[in-house]
Parts: sequence; C-alpha cells; structure tokens
Amino acid sequence: MINVSPETKQQALLFLARDQKVAAVKIIKDQSKCGLKEAKDYVDALEGGVQQPITNLGNLDAELLAILNQGNKLNAIKHYKDATGSGLAESKDYVEKLIRSEVTGNVMQRSRDTEIKDIISDHVGDNQNPIQKFLIKLLIVVMASAALTYILFNM
Repeated sequence: MINVSPETKQQALLFLARDQKVAAVKIIKDQSKCGLKEAKDYVDALEGGVQQPITNLGNLDAELLAILNQGNKLNAIKHYKDATGSGLAESKDYVEKLIRSEVTGNVMQRSRDTEIKDIISDHVGDNQNPIQKFLIKLLIVVMASAALTYILFNM
C-alpha cells in the first residue's frame, strides 16, 4: 500500500479533474517514493473512487494530535477520514478515542472549544439557583453600604 498525505491526494484528484492523469501519477510517485506501476494503480483507484487506506497509523496519530493541539477537532476528523477512507462516524470515534488517549497513550491538551464549553456550562448552573444569586447581590449591597458608612463617619 502507498502512504500518501491528504494534500498529495487532493492534488492528484485535481489533476484527474483536469484530465491530467500523467501529472497525477507523477505527483503520487514523487511524494510516496513508490514505483511507477504502484503510483498508476493508486491513481486508477482514485479515478474509480476506491479509497486507498494508508498503512502507517503512527504518523497519522501524530498528525491528528498536531491538528487537535491547534484546537481543530473537525479538521482532525476530516484528515483521518481522508487518510484512511473510513466513514464519518468511524473517523469521529477514532479522533475522540485519540483525545481520550486510548489510542496512543499520549496526553494531549483539551481544545479551546472544549474549555469554552466547560466555562459556559459552569456558569449555566448559576442561572439555575436564584437564591444564591440573590444572596450574592445582598452581600454586595451590605458591603457597599458598610464601606460608605465607614467613609462618612471617618471624614
């Protein structure tokens, strides 16, 4: 099997769309360091709509982690889907397992989107407790009046 980056695959597909099959074979051959026949077979499969899965998932995991560290989960799912030929649900599941470090054992940072959702969900709980909100406002009023009383009597 040929290991081709999603970008190279997209370039080959563009060449095929322009009826430039030789250019598509050349770019696959040059980028994957494979033989001419393998590159042609790969391009033929692309032309026929058959997905060619990659074989080295270790490099793919590193690429996915790099994308995820930028806070872009959707691009990571798309990258996995394009690279492996998997379906959308399978790609999403794999990326989520990678996030939970079940696939490679790497610890990665949560994406910014997840942190924002956590912050929002923490503050949603404040709206559900009107008594707590009232007590906080009452405490602020009492402290402000105590500060004003102190200032008035010490002048």
